[in-house]
Amino acid sequence: LTLINGPLEAIQEEDIPEAKKKKYISVIVENTKRLLELTGQLLDFQKIGANKLSMKFESVDITALLKGIVARFEVTFNLNNKELILILLEEEVWAAVDKEAITKIVSNLLNNALKYATKHIQVELEKDEFYFTIRVISDGNKIPEEVSQYIFEPFYQMEKGEMPKNGVGIGLSLARSLASLHKGTLSLDTTYEKENVFVLTVPLNKGGISLQNSKVVQKDIVELDEETSVETDMHGYTLLLVEDNESMLTFISERLRESFTVETAKNGAEAIEVLKSSHVDLIISDIMMPVMNGYQLCKEVKSDLELSHIPVIFLTAKNDIDSKINGLKYGAEAYVEKPFSFGYLKEQVLSLLNNRRREREAFSKRPFFSVDNMQMNKADEEFMNKVIRIIEDNLTDDNFGVEKMADILCMSRSSLLRKIKTIFNLSPLDFIRLIRLKKAAEYIQEGKYRIGDICYMVGINSPSYFSKLFLKQFGMTPKDFEKQYQSGRQAVVPQDIRNTDVINDADK
Repeated sequence: LTLINGPLEAIQEEDIPEAKKKKYISVIVENTKRLLELTGQLLDFQKIGANKLSMKFESVDITALLKGIVARFEVTFNLNNKELILILLEEEVWAAVDKEAITKIVSNLLNNALKYATKHIQVELEKDEFYFTIRVISDGNKIPEEVSQYIFEPFYQMEKGEMPKNGVGIGLSLARSLASLHKGTLSLDTTYEKENVFVLTVPLNKGGISLQNSKVVQKDIVELDEETSVETDMHGYTLLLVEDNESMLTFISERLRESFTVETAKNGAEAIEVLKSSHVDLIISDIMMPVMNGYQLCKEVKSDLELSHIPVIFLTAKNDIDSKINGLKYGAEAYVEKPFSFGYLKEQVLSLLNNRRREREAFSKRPFFSVDNMQMNKADEEFMNKVIRIIEDNLTDDNFGVEKMADILCMSRSSLLRKIKTIFNLSPLDFIRLIRLKKAAEYIQEGKYRIGDICYMVGINSPSYFSKLFLKQFGMTPKDFEKQYQSGRQAVVPQDIRNTDVINDADK
């Protein structure tokens, strides 16, 4: 914190040369990373103590993993005039492990070597029938044999004369705990005379994995090209940011305003007042707040028919699994953990808004895309299906409109207008017309009625106007739509069955 605060104070001074400012900022960035890393270790340590750290075992190429870890450290070692050597087997080594946990163990050992080694560090990978072993060998002050076990205890630190660098004393303890969760071991081999040698041994667990020609299976990889990348200037959308920490509120809102229109509130109660007076497309809320917390705010929003369609993102330091489950129970659409990447938060917002937009377009342009296929909460889904049933019950009434529908629903005209507009981006009149056209598409697909009759069945009294509306909505005329479905049916129905149908129709 001192190494973050010090450069910040220096930057605040006037007439700082640009080169020096960049140097200060790089110091801040590096020490912020270090602070986040330390915080992560403390949280992992706490989870292990509470038996709440879950491991995700998967088939991992240990050879490739080790190469990647060492490559990330090489530049830093070179800058510190220290040599880092990696010795691997000729064959690949595969094992069932938690990839992130093994990365943390090896990274801790390399961080220690970086701090305490004099010149040379060597990383070796070996395996036998049942285990793989990673050794990290470094020169420098030899750790006395009598303290070789204590160094793995939480918060243990050696005397300054023995180990000259500062530390917290949690890294090796965490690393050993992660090794134990793999049913493996992490120890200091004291048989070496001059070097410090840390030995990690982990079962291959061949029975728990299946290898397919030693190929790495890639999963959950998404590449955004120019065609699929999302629009980043979306000032037409309004976000509500709810955060009681004023500095955090100011920082996040300023960044969001680069792309969106932003309203702010310092607790849930203030947020409710904003929602009553302003149109909001998405809410980003902290959880721990005075007056009304994030859970209570989310519950209020999702239980209010006029607000329940608004997506909620929780932005919070409460990152344990119980808090995430609670957030989903209250109806939140996403959960972003502090400390967070602003880029990730922005992409999460864009993803939710763009998914909503694509669903609206699909509902409008695809005749058989239903409300049930849209990502909306249960209350909104039930309400909109009720609205559609009411429209369908009044299809033949060409005078059926917004007032009549609002009366049946016991809602004000303005509330109904706002609800349909926010969910489908349509006026109630346009929505009624869309449902008429969707029902017409169903009748055409059934093949029981003539198109000239269908337009009257859905409350449109002009066949030419009906054809024009249908073409504009679905991109083809009713006749072309009918031909498409008739050809589709003929393609899958055998000749003898079609003849039977003709006979049956003639008999009727």
